[in-house]
Amino acid sequence: MLLSLAGVVFVDALHERLEEAGFEDFTVRSGWVLRTLGDEELSLRDLAERMGLSSPGTLKAIDPMLRAGYVERAETSDRRVRAVRVTDRGRAALACATAFHAEFEASLATAVGTGDAAATRRGLESLVERGSANLPRALTP
Repeated sequence: MLLSLAGVVFVDALHERLEEAGFEDFTVRSGWVLRTLGDEELSLRDLAERMGLSSPGTLKAIDPMLRAGYVERAETSDRRVRAVRVTDRGRAALACATAFHAEFEASLATAVGTGDAAATRRGLESLVERGSANLPRALTP
């Protein structure tokens, strides 16, 4: 229960930071999609596979990101293939989130000490390594 509550605190603080930076429509799922895409242009099918989602689920995640300007459609040689890539706005939002992650972790080290913060990180990494069907495949160790 405590881990769930800590996650809520983290996500709320992240959304507040992103909102202040002009990314009010950025979501945790947006971050997962952008991290999965990286610098690549991926078809929706390939993106769905890497994220462990269905094609309709991926399209549902991508549509608001297209409207918000975090991703854009990429031209492909095959007109039947719909591909997307990260935009400059998407990279800026992801950079803002990444900076927040580092600051949040540093604030934890300030609050509990670097040793305890490092132990907390190891514990969380161990939990993630257990895996889950709900984690994007491309982002799991």
